[in-house]
Amino acid sequence: MKDKRMKKADLFVQTQKKLTFTYTWLILLFLVLFSFIVAVFFLGMAYREQRQTLLSSMYTTENGRVAVPDLSDSRGEDLYFFYVLDGRGKVLAGSEAFPQNGSANLEKIGRWQPHRDEFRLEWIPASDDRHDARKSRERDRLLFVGARPLMADDGRSGAIYAAKDVTFYFEVSKNLLLVFLIILVLFIIVAMRLSYSMSKKAMIPIQQAYRQQQQFLADASHELRTPLSIMNTSLDVIELENGEDFTSYTQEVVSDMKEEIGRMSRMVQHLLLLARSDSGSVEFEMVSSDLVPKVRQWMLAFEAVAHRKQIELKAELPERLTVTGDVERVKQLVYILLDNAIKYTPENGTVDVAMGSHSKHWYLSVRDTGVGIPEEEHQRIFDRFYRAEKHRSREEGSAGLGLSIAKWIAESHRGSIEVESTAGGGSTFVVKFPLV
Repeated sequence: MKDKRMKKADLFVQTQKKLTFTYTWLILLFLVLFSFIVAVFFLGMAYREQRQTLLSSMYTTENGRVAVPDLSDSRGEDLYFFYVLDGRGKVLAGSEAFPQNGSANLEKIGRWQPHRDEFRLEWIPASDDRHDARKSRERDRLLFVGARPLMADDGRSGAIYAAKDVTFYFEVSKNLLLVFLIILVLFIIVAMRLSYSMSKKAMIPIQQAYRQQQQFLADASHELRTPLSIMNTSLDVIELENGEDFTSYTQEVVSDMKEEIGRMSRMVQHLLLLARSDSGSVEFEMVSSDLVPKVRQWMLAFEAVAHRKQIELKAELPERLTVTGDVERVKQLVYILLDNAIKYTPENGTVDVAMGSHSKHWYLSVRDTGVGIPEEEHQRIFDRFYRAEKHRSREEGSAGLGLSIAKWIAESHRGSIEVESTAGGGSTFVVKFPLV
């Protein structure tokens, strides 16, 4: 019972955690989207700027000829290299900011034959010339390389290649990514605290409404029990004093009224029990006992009802099964399952009750040859007031609360209840309890 109360107490805590999680990810999603938009804007501007620079360099001419810039003293600030190659990859003209990297540059572009204005990113490794005085300042470079086809004066095809050193932009992007990750971690902490505070405030009216609903349900159930008892007693008195003078129609009306009052009384009792279970005020008396003779006794209580419908009650029980649990609640669970099985099994049917144990749990199953339950409704039948066949259930006097109570009893014992059924093929309810 303590576990049950803890589960009820954790209901709102779990909901608050889900709200906190949702709020946190919404805040982080906006942060990521904002950062992504900024990053795309930054990279887009850098791309357009470098592209325009390369296009200007590749299309610059002097006296109708390609103008080759002098990069010997540029250190790569303007262009990293500029080449004019023929169709076989031979250098017709060119200039380099770092001549020691000329072979690496040509290796990167040697097999590139552009058919239009094209652009690529290429990594150029640092020079291996250890005697170069500038070696200490060299490092791997990221180049933004542009190329365009060229038709030489003699009619042969060629291409112009120009490159810009964009290592700076790459380093800036890495630093921005690092800063973003740091900000993201800080934002997660801040967002979780903020989300927790928001979810806590959001849960206040929900908790109040839930408590008011449970209180109303308990109060209404208490208030309804007294008038229903008075009505039932009054009908008994009327029937006792004037029953001999009743016509057949009057007797039928009184019988129907008593039946409806009985149904309402059971429903009020179930509602009161569920209200108390929601508030965690139901105490369970966990004792160890042999359940087999008790189950046989409980089944005898349904012999008369089953006999009227010519339904055969069968039992497959072990000689002895000692378990720990609240006997009265287990009895209530068995009554609910047997009542449902007989109620929804047509005449000349069969209801089988079986018990047994495995290494870690013991089980109780009730199998019938009744109308069955469609597969899509297997989970919903344990919801309160849900009835698989609403018209037939109402005729049978069912309010749709029995299986909800059965599930509550099973879970209060840290167990579970499952159903195997098909429409028209009968149903089997299996309740499993841990062996403690």
